[in-house]
Amino acid sequence: MSGVEVAGLVLGCLPLLIQGIESYNDGLDPLKSFMRWEKELPALIRKLRNQHVHYAQTIRILLEPITTEFQLADMLSGSGQLWKDRDMEVKLQGRLQDSYHAYQSTISDIERITKKIASKLDLERATELSRNDLEALIAANPKKNDRFEFRKRVKFGMTKKSIKALLEELDDCNKELERFTEKSEKVETVRKAVKPSFANRLQRIQKYATGLHETLSGCFSCACKSDHTTNLRLDQRGTLFASGKNIGQPPKTCFNVSFSSVSDNSTHLWNWQAAEIVVQEDEDDYSNLQPGPRPGRAKSVSFGKQLPPPYSTEDPAIPRTPLLEEVKDLCASIQQLYKSSDCIGFLFDTRSKLRGAYPMKTTCLEPTAGFVTLEELLNRPPIVNGRPAKLSKKQRYSLALTLASSTLQLNATPWFPSGQWGAKDIIFYRTSAGHHLLNVDHPYVAPKQVLISKALTQGQNPKPLGFQNKNTILLALAVALLELYFGVSAEKHRELKHGEPFTSSPWGLCAMVYDWADEEQENMSAAFSTAVSHCLRCFSDPSASLSDADFLQAAVEYIVLPLQDELDQFLGKNGP
Repeated sequence: MSGVEVAGLVLGCLPLLIQGIESYNDGLDPLKSFMRWEKELPALIRKLRNQHVHYAQTIRILLEPITTEFQLADMLSGSGQLWKDRDMEVKLQGRLQDSYHAYQSTISDIERITKKIASKLDLERATELSRNDLEALIAANPKKNDRFEFRKRVKFGMTKKSIKALLEELDDCNKELERFTEKSEKVETVRKAVKPSFANRLQRIQKYATGLHETLSGCFSCACKSDHTTNLRLDQRGTLFASGKNIGQPPKTCFNVSFSSVSDNSTHLWNWQAAEIVVQEDEDDYSNLQPGPRPGRAKSVSFGKQLPPPYSTEDPAIPRTPLLEEVKDLCASIQQLYKSSDCIGFLFDTRSKLRGAYPMKTTCLEPTAGFVTLEELLNRPPIVNGRPAKLSKKQRYSLALTLASSTLQLNATPWFPSGQWGAKDIIFYRTSAGHHLLNVDHPYVAPKQVLISKALTQGQNPKPLGFQNKNTILLALAVALLELYFGVSAEKHRELKHGEPFTSSPWGLCAMVYDWADEEQENMSAAFSTAVSHCLRCFSDPSASLSDADFLQAAVEYIVLPLQDELDQFLGKNGP
C-alpha cells in the first residue's frame, strides 16, 4: 500500500478504536472498573482522542495545498477513494520531497501502533478483505449517523502498561510527522521563491503566437489566384522548462512556419517556403520568467522605420542592416527570396508588424511529395527499401514530448484547435533525403480549423465546432500519448482490441482512454502513465482550466516534465 492509502486507513480507524474502547468502558460494572482501571481508562481514552486530533490536523495541513476543498473534505471523512489515487501519491511526494521516505516510515509506525490496539479489541472484521487488517475493520463497522454500531459487546484486553507505552510512542510519531510537515512548509515557501514560473513562460509564448497568427492572416493581400496556406512547426522549446542551474537568460523567441502555394495556374511563382519568424520582445515580457532580479538589458527604442535587429548582430543568420520594411504582401516577399535561401527570416516587432524578409543560413529540406499525417504513419507507414518505416521508440518518445509541450504552448491560440485534435492533424513533410524519407523531427500542426489562407482572410471562417469541454485539448493529448507509446492509432487499437467502432465524441473518447490506460497500466512507463492520468483528471474536472496560471503550472509539472525526464533518461542524459 502507498503512504497515502495507509494514512487514510489510520485516519478512518482511530475514531473506531476510540469509540470501541469507550463502549468497553461504559459496559464495565463499577467494581470491575475500580479493580482494573480505576480512573485511568477515561484519561487514556482522552489521550488517544487527542492523538487522533493531532494526527488529523497534521494530515489536513499536508493535503490542503494539493487538493481542492471538496477533495480534502472527502479524504478527511476517512472514506474517500482519493486515498488510493496514484496521482495523489505523486503529489504528496512532490510536496514532501526529501522527507517523503521518512514520512512513510513514520506512517508505518503509526499504522503498527493502531493495529496493535485494534488487535486487543474484539471488533468485527470483514472476512472478504485480507489485504490490511485496518481496512477489514473499517469495512465491517461502517458509520451510521456519525456513530459506529457494534453488533456485540466490545471487549478490550490490553494492560495499562501496554497502552500507556503505545500512546507515548504514538505521541512521538505525531510529533515527528508534524516536524516533517513544518519543514515541508518552509521548503515549499523557499521553493516557490526560486521555482521557475512555467505558466508565465507559456503565457508569453501564447501571447506572441496569437498575435502572429492575427498578423499573418492579414499579410496575404496579393492579387494572384493561388491559395496560400501557413502551417506552424511544433517545437519542444526545452528552455521553457529549464529549472535550477539550467535557468539563464531567456533565449530568443521564434516560430518556424511553412508557407505553401497551390494554384490551377501553372505559372505561379513559388510552391513551398520555410520561414523563421523572430519575435522582438517587450522588456515587460521578461517579468516573472524566473526568480530573482532580472538580468540587465539595455532598452531599445525605435523611431519610425529605424528598428533594432531581432537580436545580436553577432549572429551570422541575421542581416546587419536595421532597416526591415513592414511586410504588407507576404506572397511578394516570398517571391523575392524564393530559391535563393532554404529558409527566410522575418521579424515580428513589438507593434505586431511583420518585417523582412532576409535570407537565413539554416538548411531546410523542401518537401518533394506532400506530407504524411501521424495517423498514417502509425497505421500505414511508408515503405522504405521494401519494409515499412515505423517510428522508432526514440522518435515516439520525442514526438510525445513535442506534442505535450506544444499543446500547452499553443492552447487558447488560433494555431491549435481548442477542442478535438488528433493524429490526423499532425503532419510530416516528405523529403528526398533521410532514412524514412520523412522529416520526422519536425512535425507541423495543420488542422483545417486553423490554416491561414486567403479564404480565412476574406472572411470565410470555418464553422465552429460543437460542444467542447474546456480541457478537451488535454483529452486529445492523452489519446496521442497512448498512440505514441504503443505505436498504434486509437482507431486501430479499438478495432483490434475490442472489435468496436471508434467514436470521436469527447465523452466517448474519455471512456476509451480510461479503458485503454487501465488495460495497459502495468505495461506503461511511469512518465506516460502520470501524464495520461493528469490529462484525464483535468478533463473530468469542470473547475479546471488551462487559462489559470496555477493549473497550467501543474500541467507542466505532471505532463511535460515527466516526459522530458524519461526522454533524457532514454537518451542517457540523466545518467549517474
